Amino acid sequence: MTVQPAVRNVPVAETRFLVQEHGSGDGNPVVLLHGVPETSSAWKDLAPALADGRRVLCPDLPGLGGSAYSGPFDVPSVVGQLMALLDQELPGRRIDLVGHDWGGSLALAMVGAHPERFRSLVVANAPYRKLPVFRAAHIPFFALPVAPELLFRFGGPHVVHAMFRAAWKGERQLDPEVMAEYTAAYTDPGKVKAMLGYYRGVARPRASALVKGLVTRSSEPKPPRVQADRMLVLWGALDPVLPIWVGESVTKDLGSSCSMVTVPKAGHFVVEEAPEVCLEAIQELLA
Repeated sequence: MTVQPAVRNVPVAETRFLVQEHGSGDGNPVVLLHGVPETSSAWKDLAPALADGRRVLCPDLPGLGGSAYSGPFDVPSVVGQLMALLDQELPGRRIDLVGHDWGGSLALAMVGAHPERFRSLVVANAPYRKLPVFRAAHIPFFALPVAPELLFRFGGPHVVHAMFRAAWKGERQLDPEVMAEYTAAYTDPGKVKAMLGYYRGVARPRASALVKGLVTRSSEPKPPRVQADRMLVLWGALDPVLPIWVGESVTKDLGSSCSMVTVPKAGHFVVEEAPEVCLEAIQELLA
């Protein structure tokens, strides 16, 4: 029987978060951050199993899914919104943080900026310091003005479905109800604007830094060093957007305290394509 989460609207800072919560108890709390084009429902197969004696919080990222936030969407601003949520919901607690895709990138930034708040970190198919731009061509495209909005306006559900068809490589099929939720979330014009804001908040400053570097020979600053007691990289080996060497580079950049688990028959959406493998690896890290 599927355990239904408690779903709450949590206003904090400039965001009204939709939060799915599982479990209770004094065990170390876990926070799960989803990617794009997903919502917190990406964790429906993992969150109940992780909620044995602990609280597990799955928020919709600011501006996405059921969360309301009007920006700005640069990484420090979004991290500030997420940290405000954790400070309100889990004051003084050290947190086990898990993030996939955009959620993984934000998790890296959160632990880098606030290492004292986190006990462990799990990153699933999310880049850190290296990004294969030619494979991830959607990133510079989503940073363009007007064109991405037109694509989603006229492509609607076809665009969301195409994103999953291109990067989902596992034998397991995505739950149709969850697919319908994702489609609704990423065809709403306001949510599309927010989603594109994430990409623009990252890509445009980097493009500007690159141009500046060509002129002044200055270099773009590297992401902050990330440290946690325990770190794990989970990677779908068949990811066509972020190939396995990206995961290996994340593991290397995180240092000797980080290990890597490769899931051979999964693509980019590894936590939904192979939830049993991901759950076992995460539980082993948290034990």
